[in-house]
Amino acid sequence: MNALGRSLLALTLAAAVPAAAQTRPAGPPPAGGAPGGMRPGGAPGQQQGGVLLGTVTDPAGKPLGSAQVAVWSAADSTLVTGAVTRGNGAFRVDGLRPGSYFVKVSSLGFATATSAVVAVTPQAREANLGTIRMNEGALLLEGVTVSAERQTTGMAADRNTYRAADLPTAGGSAVDVLRNIPAVEVDQDGRVSLRGNQNVAVQVNGRPTPMRGDQLAAFLQQLPANVVENVEVIPNPSAKYEPEGMAGIVNIVLKQNADLGLSYGLQAGVGTGGRFNGSGNVGYQAGALTLFGNYGLRRDERQNRGFNTISAYSDSISRQLDYVTDQRNGGEFNMQSHLFNGSADLRLGARDVLSTSVLLSRGAFDAEADNRYVRRDAAGGLVQETRGLTDNENSDFTADGSLSFKHTVQPQQNELSAELRFNRSRNELSSRTAEGLLGGSAGTVGDVFTGQENEAVTRNLTLQADYTRPLAGFKLETGYKGTLRMLDNEQAILGIGPADGEVVVGRSAFDYDENVNAGYAVLSRGFGGLQTQAGLRGEYTSRDFSLGTGESYPRDYWSWFPSGLVALNLDDQRQVRLSYSRRIQRPDTRMLNPFSFSEDPRNRSTGNPDLEPEYTHALEMGYQHSFGTGSVQVTPFFRRTENVIRRIREVRGDTLLVSFRNLDTNDSYGLDLNTSVRRGKVNGFASFSAFRTVTDAGSVGEELSSDAIGWSARMSGTYQVTPRLDVQGMLFYRAPMDVEQGRMGSMVMSSFSVRQKLMGERASLSLRVQDPLNRMGFSMSTHAPLYDQFSERRFGGRAAYLTFSYNYGQTPRLRQRPQQQDQEMQPPTVVGP
Repeated sequence: MNALGRSLLALTLAAAVPAAAQTRPAGPPPAGGAPGGMRPGGAPGQQQGGVLLGTVTDPAGKPLGSAQVAVWSAADSTLVTGAVTRGNGAFRVDGLRPGSYFVKVSSLGFATATSAVVAVTPQAREANLGTIRMNEGALLLEGVTVSAERQTTGMAADRNTYRAADLPTAGGSAVDVLRNIPAVEVDQDGRVSLRGNQNVAVQVNGRPTPMRGDQLAAFLQQLPANVVENVEVIPNPSAKYEPEGMAGIVNIVLKQNADLGLSYGLQAGVGTGGRFNGSGNVGYQAGALTLFGNYGLRRDERQNRGFNTISAYSDSISRQLDYVTDQRNGGEFNMQSHLFNGSADLRLGARDVLSTSVLLSRGAFDAEADNRYVRRDAAGGLVQETRGLTDNENSDFTADGSLSFKHTVQPQQNELSAELRFNRSRNELSSRTAEGLLGGSAGTVGDVFTGQENEAVTRNLTLQADYTRPLAGFKLETGYKGTLRMLDNEQAILGIGPADGEVVVGRSAFDYDENVNAGYAVLSRGFGGLQTQAGLRGEYTSRDFSLGTGESYPRDYWSWFPSGLVALNLDDQRQVRLSYSRRIQRPDTRMLNPFSFSEDPRNRSTGNPDLEPEYTHALEMGYQHSFGTGSVQVTPFFRRTENVIRRIREVRGDTLLVSFRNLDTNDSYGLDLNTSVRRGKVNGFASFSAFRTVTDAGSVGEELSSDAIGWSARMSGTYQVTPRLDVQGMLFYRAPMDVEQGRMGSMVMSSFSVRQKLMGERASLSLRVQDPLNRMGFSMSTHAPLYDQFSERRFGGRAAYLTFSYNYGQTPRLRQRPQQQDQEMQPPTVVGP
């Protein structure tokens, strides 16, 4: 085993220290038990047992923060407990029983260091190990089998990390994974929100997804849950990150670590209602070359139903009822997807790595609906009744590839990386509706046919360079990113011709080009237990939105995005922090496109080409306490958004029209409470989020202003029935909340699963029940001077999945994955398998 290999092994073991310490304390207890009820890993000041002290430095003798310190019993070589070094390199381990111990210190990029054996006795409870100096290591970890428990949640100064393997998502998609993450919500259309805000930047493997809007929602629904390794939630990112997504960043990390030699895995599952999923992965490493590939397919079928009721009034003062319309629909939704994800790394030397990756995604869905529409006058008399059949079909294909180079002098301290990335996606959508008049005062019966076809091709080209180096006692991170995004969109309106055939009765088209050039600089430094960071990002954006009619909406503008973070480690288990950032949300083409799209004849949406980007100032505080059996995190936050973009609903005749508009400001403030626990056979987390959001519509219209309080709660846990059998469950509830123009109904989601391990650790069989209460749905009420509107949709999400997984490989050997551009300022304590 080479040097860095040993350090990575110790790093993996250190991640399991709290759980291991709880299950097997070292040495016999003193007479009468442990004084003061001490336990390994407890907070300083609460323990009366033995203490180990020491300081860790790099090869040059400089303090090394965030190094993993694992404490071992010299009597039987068992892992006892551990700690993480502070910014000044110091560590302190409390609550040790009398006995002989030694420590192993590990940090990414350095060889594992082992101390001498020291004794803790009732007469000499404190042992000082002095200074432990680390040496530089190589790149690979070889030939070691590691078996240890890990926590579901890892918490760092700027993010939380959640292991997908510990969530009840067998047979599901990435949407099911995200629905299990605290403070994250996914609505019925696949749109992601964080703390009630949908302006979230979604990343895959640390890179922003090239898809937006409906395309992004479709991609997440197509991504199998079993290819997701973990999810990182970054609510207040620094200037190093792209400023898109004012609520923060949700980073989906796909499984990419290949084993040395050959390894592969297979998974297959079936579900009720015609659902099925399957995937396979293969990894191979020999010498300087590492290869990894994963393919997954998924099919989902479900029934859905809903209704939409509109009460229209003759005037806004007396609000005398004029007429009532009632639209009810039911149908089915069929979706099928294919996803391939591959990567290759070639080591050019001890410090240089050349990497490439490719992601191919193909998906299609078909949604059929039976719509019944009834219109009655104020007295309840029938005015009109129709029945219509709607068929919506969508297909998309996305290809994403990258080529990157990285030169590392010292990991996370002195690095240079560059990446070239290209993405192309094609989306085709067709919608057709046939509607027949069944009766009413009109006295005639006839057929109406409408249809639309839309084709969009998007291309993205990105060039990025990042440089990290020490500078006068600080850590400097700086870089450049240039992004060119081009979208071509064509739309055709269909009707019935003289020969009762389809004809094109109208066409529309637009082109959208956006070029963003950005540069950033971030300085960070630790002062003992105090971590500080300050950064600034500048962006110049040039866009041209041109319609096929000859109209054009060009716009050029500069934007500046400062950020700052101060984190204080009160001790090895407790931290407080304060952070600030400024962010942006640029309107996407769906919001800008002035040509309307009809889901059915009475539900239409249209964009607004005059929309301005919205900016948010985000301030966040936090208190984090980690202990031997879990952690607690409390996070108060405040956000002010200017030029806030909102969906505006209005009734025109018997049609509901959705458009977009800039309002003045939105203030949102509240508190998140996240807890995780690992005690014996129980492992899980619970979260509670409450916030108040106030929207000022200004001169646009007072009826668009709002003042509301929202809250949600979530629980997810695993119970280890036997070493080979576990059960998992999840429950989420979001309370009803007032929004602009109306009120959004409550939402309930739940799932339950049982997993049995087979063939040792190589295979497993899982049974998962999704939405057992059959409560997944969405409701919305809208109030305006001239009408009231209420709608509800049910998604038919209840299903049962049976999934079989099998993995084969040589003795597990992990490799260092090339660092992504968006590396955290401080690594999380636990990041999953």
